[in-house]
This record gives sequence, structure tokens and C-alpha cells, in this order.
Amino acid sequence: MQNMNIIISTHNQTEYVKLSLQSIRMFADIDHLSVILIDNNSTDGLQEWATEQTDITYIFNDEENMPYGRIINQVHSMLDLTGDLLLLDPHFMLTPACLSRMISTLYEQEDIGAVGPMSNSFTYYQKNVDFSDYEKAVWCAGQIQESASQQVMVLASGAFLIREDVFNQLGDFDESIQTSTYAIRDYCFRMIEKNIVLKVCKTALFWDARNIPSLISPNNFDEKRLEEKWGMHYFNSVGNLHLINTIKHNHSDSINILEIGCDCGATLLEIKNRYPNANVYGSELNEKAAQIASHFATVTVNNIEDANLPYDDSMFDYIILGDVLEHLHDPQKTLQYCKTLLKDNGCIIASIPNLMHISVMEDLLKGYFTYTETGLLDKTHIHFFTYYEIVRMFQTCGYQIKDMGNVVLPITEKQISLIKQLSSIYDIPRLMYETFQYVLCAQKSNT
Repeated sequence: MQNMNIIISTHNQTEYVKLSLQSIRMFADIDHLSVILIDNNSTDGLQEWATEQTDITYIFNDEENMPYGRIINQVHSMLDLTGDLLLLDPHFMLTPACLSRMISTLYEQEDIGAVGPMSNSFTYYQKNVDFSDYEKAVWCAGQIQESASQQVMVLASGAFLIREDVFNQLGDFDESIQTSTYAIRDYCFRMIEKNIVLKVCKTALFWDARNIPSLISPNNFDEKRLEEKWGMHYFNSVGNLHLINTIKHNHSDSINILEIGCDCGATLLEIKNRYPNANVYGSELNEKAAQIASHFATVTVNNIEDANLPYDDSMFDYIILGDVLEHLHDPQKTLQYCKTLLKDNGCIIASIPNLMHISVMEDLLKGYFTYTETGLLDKTHIHFFTYYEIVRMFQTCGYQIKDMGNVVLPITEKQISLIKQLSSIYDIPRLMYETFQYVLCAQKSNT
């Protein structure tokens, strides 16, 4: 049986550590398991309690603000650890069979290097909403009959299992990155570079005793460090489900899909997860992002406005333009070019920001139209669209809109009141003010 080392790094979280260790004692089902507790200068009584525990290795670290990667690197070297590494936040509690299920996923393919579980506090692919408390999580874990896993780009930092030989191959964590979230994100990208697969074990459940969403807290220092290191401003590691859910083919169908502006390839990866027989292609302006995406799809470094993609006419069932058209100098020309690449009855799937959103209208009425780094008034937007202008553009370019959905975000009571006032002046559907982004499927017209 492979050795496993659980490494818990903590500061002033004694009560959580006690709960986590109690769950490990109850539910760890790995024969060769060691638990290493790293105390980063806690002052809440952890040292007194931890030194009395005979089944853990306790390390006291008195260096202030040591980067997370350096902590892991030093402990791994100091203890000369052998075996897989489970980096566990102190507030996570195990449920039955979660460790053996993660190990089983880790070794189900030779190219898998890291595995993450499901949890009540994780987001996106690692979120499980079936349990509302620890007892329910334990019960749910006991009901699982079949194993299931999913390939992803990045795993959550709360419970991150790395295979021993992969850690030996890649080496230490980057010690210039301060936080665990960004250090593990960086490590995931390093794995992708080596064609190492990351997977979520859908049957391994961990309970976060804080029972709150574990949203990523932005760290400007780490964000800048990653941007400098990887040459990318965005690190989109989760596929756009609004776009993916617009695909109408059967999941077993053999289809060709091209994504323009595919970034790191997260959407293409999730399409491949759902449509295993699909052939996925990408076009991306950023060479560094394209290189990451190329591990999931056939990717070309290209500016779509050059209209020179190396693909045959009538090749694709779908061409995806997710938040792309507003960045182009001539979006209609690009839509017309894409028609040549689409099969008969092929479709464009696009997401387009709505300039008529109430947040923009509210600022306009105050005299403001201020560009921002991201969002509806992203400073890189060249064209702006409303519902009617979107419809007009696609019809002009020879498409028939088959489906038009929308993304709605929470708005304030003041904005709701403003919508009512505007609606009393113009007979316009309220949804046009509430829609943050339109998502559409437009079919190539052969007439």
C-alpha cells in the first residue's frame, strides 16, 4: 500500500484542528498514514494540546508570514517524506472512505498527478450541495456505490493530493508565491505543462467545518507574480457552462467544435469531458495561454480578424465566441468568415455583454461612462451591444437565432426602482435591463 502524508498548516485554528484530527482518526482508511501538523506561531493553545498527541508529527514554525510553498518544501525536506502528499486545510473533516477513494482515482491512470475531493465549501466542479451538516456528509459518503471522476485544470487548495513521483518530478513549490490558493494553482499549471492530468474524485467528500463558501480572496502580490511568471492576465480555469449548455447534440455524437479566444482551454476541456467523441479546436491570441490550452485541444495562435485559420471550409458543427465579439474591430466580418467554416446548419454559440444593463444605465443618468479592468465596460471593449443590435447583427450576417438566453446577476433595490421608472416611460421588457450578458445559438442560414 502506498504511503500517504497528510500535511496541515495552521495558525490560531486549534478548534478546527481538533475536529480535523478527530475525523482522520475515525475515517482514515489508509494503512500507511502519517499526519504532520505545522503550527505557524499560533497563540491560541495549539502548542500545549498538540505536543500531547502521540499519533501526529508536530512542528512549530516561529517565522512570521512564511510563504506557503516554503512551508511545504521545508517540511518535506526536513522529514525526508516518502509517499503521496495530501495538503489539507485545518478546517476540513474526512468522511468514510474519502482517502481510499482519492487514492483509487489518483492511480486509475498513469498520467494522473493530483486529485481533489468534493466539499460543501468548494466551488464549481468540486462543490457538493447534497449535505448540509457533517452528519449528513458522513451519511452521504456511506451511500456512494460507484466511483466517478472528472478532469479539471485547477484543483482547490483545501484538500490537494499529489502523487509522490509527480512531486519528485516537478520539484518544490514556488516559494515566491505567498498563499496556498495561488501556490497550488501555479503547481497545477506546472503539471499541465508536463501533460500530467488533474482530476476531481466525485465520490470523496470532505466537510468544511466553517460551512461557508470558500471564495478565493484576491491577493494582488500573488496575482501579479502569476501574471509575470505565466505571461497571462487571466487564469480562467473553469469552463463557461452557459456556452457549453447551449450545445444540443447527444453526448455520444462525433462533432467538431472550434472556440475562438479559447484562453487556457477550460471550456474546451469541459466540452471534451461531456462529449468524449468531440474533436475540439481552439484559436487564441495569447501564445502562453494557447500553449496551456494545447494540452486539451488542437490550438492555433491566431488573431481571428486575420481570417486565416488553418481549417477546411464547412468543417465545424459549432464555433464558440465567448465574450469575443465586443473586442473585435469588425465583428460582422468575423461572423461572415465563420460562416465559411461552419457545416450546413452549423451554429455560432456566443456570449455578449449587454450595454443596456441597469448598472450602466444608472451611471449614464449620472453622467458617467467609466471604463474598468473587467466587466460590461471593460477597457478593451471596442463594440457595445444591446438585445436588438445583437439580433440585427446576426441576421445581417446570414444567421438565424435559434435560442437566446441570458445571464442575470443580483441588483440593488435602488436599481429595481429605477427599472420601474424607466419602464413607465418606455414599454421595454424589464429583462433587458436585468440581463448582464446574452448567450445565444445562431444557426448558419443556407439561403
